[in-house]
Amino acid sequence: MSTMELLQPVANVFRDSIDLRGNWFFAFDKSKDKTYETGVARQMSVPVPAALQDVFVSPGERSYCGTMWYERNIYISKRWLGLDVFLRFDGIGNRAVVYVNGMEAGRHEGAFISTVINVTRQLRYGEENRIVVKVNNELSAYTLPAGQVATSPKGRRINQPNFDYDVPTGIYGNVTLYTVPTTRLTDIMVQTEALSQEEAIVQYMAHVQGNCLVTATLRDREGRIVATGVGGNAKLTVENPHIWTVGDGYLYTLEVEVSRLGKKHDIYHQRIGIRTVAVEGGNLMLNGAIVRLKGIELGPSNLTLSSNPIQAKQQLQKLLELGGNCIFSSGRPISPDVLQLTDEAGILVVAEMPAAGLVAKDWQPSEANFNKTDIKSRLLDTHKDTIDSLITRDKNHPSVISWSLLYNPVTMMKEDEIYYSEIAEAARQSDWEKRPLALTMTQSLGDIWVGTLKAYSLLILKNWTKQWHADVELLQSTMYKELVDWEAKQPDKALAVVMGCDSATEQSGIGQMITSYAVYREASEKVQELLTMLSSMPNVQGHFLQGEAAELAETLKKNWK
Repeated sequence: MSTMELLQPVANVFRDSIDLRGNWFFAFDKSKDKTYETGVARQMSVPVPAALQDVFVSPGERSYCGTMWYERNIYISKRWLGLDVFLRFDGIGNRAVVYVNGMEAGRHEGAFISTVINVTRQLRYGEENRIVVKVNNELSAYTLPAGQVATSPKGRRINQPNFDYDVPTGIYGNVTLYTVPTTRLTDIMVQTEALSQEEAIVQYMAHVQGNCLVTATLRDREGRIVATGVGGNAKLTVENPHIWTVGDGYLYTLEVEVSRLGKKHDIYHQRIGIRTVAVEGGNLMLNGAIVRLKGIELGPSNLTLSSNPIQAKQQLQKLLELGGNCIFSSGRPISPDVLQLTDEAGILVVAEMPAAGLVAKDWQPSEANFNKTDIKSRLLDTHKDTIDSLITRDKNHPSVISWSLLYNPVTMMKEDEIYYSEIAEAARQSDWEKRPLALTMTQSLGDIWVGTLKAYSLLILKNWTKQWHADVELLQSTMYKELVDWEAKQPDKALAVVMGCDSATEQSGIGQMITSYAVYREASEKVQELLTMLSSMPNVQGHFLQGEAAELAETLKKNWK
């Protein structure tokens, strides 16, 4: 498990929190020769959180590749003395060095993961403090997601991703400065161990710092106590539980108290949903009943690159009104803000890792990519650390029903099996609940070594997105043959099919836009025919729509309802 404390910042009698969203001083460092550790030039400011792609207009600034600097000043009260003070970032693309009052406080690596830095020793209490963040967004073959930097004929550096989506640049997630007591709760894990309409057994495990006693109180939505527990690892019995399910995101509050010698030192409230999830015999089970995923891609077509809870809320409401129940994000991890919304709405999430574009520099198409030396020696550990960090952060969200560990892996050969097995084991070690593991893939069953699939029970198939604008009868025929092959040879795997034009095709302009009734009708009839076919196939546990296919509201409402 990750040693980083990733509990969401809160403010209560034992903890304090300052939201650092707002305008920060900003400067580009195109020549990498600036020394802004002690203060950024006062020539420009940008909002935080925000990706540079959402802030700037000129192509050179929107697609900037290199180093940039941020600064924010904040007054720290003397009453924070004696407490541990953390600085949390929920999104920096891609790496950063954090300075507090001119002193380096910590470093960050990873475009889509949160980071928490202990800044207790660098702060000056009772006065103004300067926070400076040096950010670099250059891709490399050993980052997640992966890519490389090229130089244009005019000398401009340009990111070249090995994947089909944009990575937000700069500080695009929330920033929070907050305190925690020295004797405290450092992590909490929750799972529903047994569930029926009459009774639920909820188990929790608390990690603490210091020699202390843990007590837990579970309250319903109205604040009534429904169960209590004593100790760091205990089971709570809930009679007549209100079960978390699709469209009904009922959340209980688990109140954890930390005390020592009869004196309270910390308290933390964790919202939880009582529900179970599993894959059994190729069926995806939610609360013991089969559920079919009906989802859309939550991506740049719907959201800005920065997390935008307002737009996300609208998209989630639209999804439920159409009869849908799930979202996926095509290789982009979903922000904590949006996961809170899916918890409350009762919408299922296949949580994805940013493991895209993992191609060895000297890889040849006939070789096993994940058996290459540089992949195993340099990228595997990064992949495991990313899995651990994201699962540690997001594990208590009831909306998360599966972890997708790879997005469009380039090879799935026999020699790759060890890599697939090791990242799966990393996920199992990080997730106390042991949710189903997933892969998003484009290969046909006949082109892969099935040993790579041993640990994965949900497979998201993107085989047909590049051929989306082919004749519907040809598309239906190839899709049907492939899915029948899966049913015959891998009946224990739950399958979800992605439909719609893939991102690369849309960006190239090949994909059709729905600009006329004729185009709308053609797309509508295609989606309707394919959905009808998929509904008759027992191994297909769901589908996700992207691009133009996700915009066919009336067609989806007719089929999903």
